[in-house]
Amino acid sequence: MAQSSKKSETKEVVYGRPRLLTHDEIIEAALELGLENLTMKKLATHLNVGTATLYQYWDGRKELMQAAAVHALSDLDLPKDNDQHWSDYAYEFTLCIQDYLASSPSLLITNHVREYGFEVQFKLAEQFLSALDKRGFKPTDGMRLFNMVGSAAFAGAVEVVRYNEFEAEPASEVAQRQFARLDKDTYPLFSQAVEGLTSPPEERIKNLLRAAFQTIAREREEPEETILALS
Repeated sequence: MAQSSKKSETKEVVYGRPRLLTHDEIIEAALELGLENLTMKKLATHLNVGTATLYQYWDGRKELMQAAAVHALSDLDLPKDNDQHWSDYAYEFTLCIQDYLASSPSLLITNHVREYGFEVQFKLAEQFLSALDKRGFKPTDGMRLFNMVGSAAFAGAVEVVRYNEFEAEPASEVAQRQFARLDKDTYPLFSQAVEGLTSPPEERIKNLLRAAFQTIAREREEPEETILALS
């Protein structure tokens, strides 16, 4: 009996700093370390607690990552509404989302809607639609532009991540070197446009948005020259 009692007492020993943290404190620490390659052990060490303590708050790393992503996306420093042209505001909004996603590539390879919640998109969309409403956009038209911005931001983040992989040597030089090994007669058209394949991400996104914004400007009977941010 004595041995059984002793074992029971041993199991009740808690290491670290149990139950003295808040969920927000843990999330902020996770974001401080960065979501890329984050582990519960690394986070526990950073917070000076035992790893088991974190599992009192979260079922696991995936749940914590979801909460941290929602927190970060909901607290983005979105562009200020300074009465700029709607295309300028939309472009600034795109860059804001793009830069955040590019800084946390793990968000790009997961289903961010299912994993991180529609509530993030609700909040972002409401702010965007409010700015567009002041500029004469109907909610449905504003939502169409919001979807364009979101898609462009996601694509831009992917391009930034890919482009950054060529830090040692520019992507254009790598492509040109590999293309030089091939028979140019097999690629007569591509050989005239190969440089476009490796253009910088900002240039690609500008080209994508310019076409979309010009279409919207025509629909609103605005001169296309008003699309200043992408000129």
